[in-house]
Amino acid sequence: MIIKSELADLSLQHLIKEYYYFSKKMDTAVKYVPVIDDCCYDFVFFKECNSVLTYGEKQSTLPISFKVFTIHDLSPPYTLKFEVSLTFFTIKVQPWANAHFFSYLDTSGIIDLSIEKTGILGVREQLFNDVPISDMCTIASDFIKGQNLILSSSALFVKEVCEYIYSVKGMTSVNLLSEKYKKTRQYLNRIFKQEVLYSLKKFIITVRIMDLVKFRIKNKHISMTELCYTYDYFDQSHFNRDFKKVCGVTPMQFFNDLPEFLFRH
Repeated sequence: MIIKSELADLSLQHLIKEYYYFSKKMDTAVKYVPVIDDCCYDFVFFKECNSVLTYGEKQSTLPISFKVFTIHDLSPPYTLKFEVSLTFFTIKVQPWANAHFFSYLDTSGIIDLSIEKTGILGVREQLFNDVPISDMCTIASDFIKGQNLILSSSALFVKEVCEYIYSVKGMTSVNLLSEKYKKTRQYLNRIFKQEVLYSLKKFIITVRIMDLVKFRIKNKHISMTELCYTYDYFDQSHFNRDFKKVCGVTPMQFFNDLPEFLFRH
């Protein structure tokens, strides 16, 4: 398994969160990769184009036959299943730039980006032309530099809100943000959904749970109860409910069956 992530050029970090390369051969009985929705849309460049996405509590399935795609408006948990190998390169967008790149999406599912983004298949050919990962990041940067790089004033405001939520590890609320930014709840919810394509409440919960997961992986000795209190949850049921909204399963189920992929990410 090869996992590599790099930050975008400083000039692009207002738009791009990271570049991410993943490659896995069929070297074990496990032929799946869990995917946690972090509220950041992706340009996903697939090499094999023959995997299957399972999603939702009922584990519905969708084949992935597109060379470049993104996922829009599907319910967790997500899993990528494959037969022989799985290789992809991802351009992960900053959450406040989701609408900047993907505001045109109007149907849920796996969206073929080659239809909307001129020249993107040529980018994919360059990415998988046996080049080093560092060169792949340069190719990705060149592609993004060819897009509109200027965020709207509303996106810049939402950027400030998102960065604050990250800084407090999601331990805030819509009410507290309303007080901090002297904006009504209605205004915050509306402008946030407009730019991030997710509700403000869902983003807050997601940031909190994602940080919690990373913390627990690095501190395996911490009990679920202590983890709960560390992240300002005052009852287990609330903690379990939020965790399942993001990861699709309970904390115990998740950490008892933690895939190798997440240890190495």
